[in-house]
Amino acid sequence: MNPSLKVTLVERSNKLLSKVKVSGGGRCNVTHACFDKVEMSKRYPRGANFVKKLFHSFFTNDTIAWFKERGVALKTEADGRMFPISDSSQTIIDCLLREADKYHVQIRMHCDIKSVQNSEEGFRLLTANNEELTASYVCIATGGFPKASMFDWLMQTGHSFSTPVPSLFTFNLPRHPITQLMGVSVPNALVKIAGSKLQQQGPVLITHWGLSGPGVLKLSAYAARELAERNWEFEAIINWLPDYNEQTLKEQFLHIRNENGSSLLYHKNPFGLPQRLWEFFCKNVIFPKPVAAQTCLPNLKMSW
Repeated sequence: MNPSLKVTLVERSNKLLSKVKVSGGGRCNVTHACFDKVEMSKRYPRGANFVKKLFHSFFTNDTIAWFKERGVALKTEADGRMFPISDSSQTIIDCLLREADKYHVQIRMHCDIKSVQNSEEGFRLLTANNEELTASYVCIATGGFPKASMFDWLMQTGHSFSTPVPSLFTFNLPRHPITQLMGVSVPNALVKIAGSKLQQQGPVLITHWGLSGPGVLKLSAYAARELAERNWEFEAIINWLPDYNEQTLKEQFLHIRNENGSSLLYHKNPFGLPQRLWEFFCKNVIFPKPVAAQTCLPNLKMSW
């Protein structure tokens, strides 16, 4: 946009765009097929007002057009995520590096900036090797420092920041028997933090340590600060059948009992849940006497 500017990209590590490389399972989810600025801004747990203003300058349509103009077509998947049609994050990396090369952007690797100071020319940047760089403008992309002290060099410039807390994390369920089902996933479950209004709906994956998947990761992002205040000890309620309410689920069980009263429910799996998960529910239900279909209801909304 300003050909007279000389741009230098400074990278502390020995790799460029390593986060892009692994994003989206190595496919790189570039953007989301949401074309309403207000709705899209709601997807940012703590930055909605900030991004809403930016979206008036550059939004989803602009992202799609930008990559298309550079020979990278994007595709939309059922959940709205948009990937390059190559299904490879390398396509995006190559595109960005070509663009940098086109405009003669100088790239410096293994260059760790330790301080930024005001100067007559604009800014003086000091590296870990005591090298001094000067710049009229500086754009800083810090990444996610885990400790507040790691932002001290930026605070010296007058900036302020929010205390960093973990986000986008999985839920650890030590010694919970459901971890025996590692690898089982449910495409649509409702995950809620007990004692709060925080909840998210989406795919949930059972792992050998607990729960993961988009539904859990999104919830951890929105609940990051509240969970930090709880020292990350909380109860998660999983509704494995969010398309049913208690009444419709009860009616379904009664229908199954009337139609298949002599059959074992264990072998029926009438709700399309993964078979191992359904068997887990059936094995872990303690039936009172007399046995009634609705006794299974609480176990379809498990909490721990």
